[in-house]
Amino acid sequence: MKQKVIIKLFMDRNDQRSRTKAFKIAVSQPGVESAAIQGGENYQLEIVGEHVDPVVLTNSLRKKLGQAELVSVVSVVAAGSDANPEASKPVRPQPQPYSYPDFAVPQYQVYEFRDPNPACCSIM
Repeated sequence: MKQKVIIKLFMDRNDQRSRTKAFKIAVSQPGVESAAIQGGENYQLEIVGEHVDPVVLTNSLRKKLGQAELVSVVSVVAAGSDANPEASKPVRPQPQPYSYPDFAVPQYQVYEFRDPNPACCSIM
């Protein structure tokens, strides 16, 4: 499934080194097909790819650049695909309830201690 991820970067406008670093980090992630930085008040890094993990990408950008904020993740329909995207979606299997294995829980020996003189106080 192709998706488009937009991450807001907080960096100086004239800092070419930070932009280059952001591109290198984005392109090094598995599944990334293209990356672009859109200018404006704050830069937005737009990444398009298949099975891109946006959280890992955002965390690695935060680690290297300082501040980065995940804005949106949108699935993109390819130009030559079916008109009905619902038909091409894989069916997700229903979760099965967890069943315990067929072995018994170990039983422990229980020993009962009886006081030989019940009329007397056992504390003293």
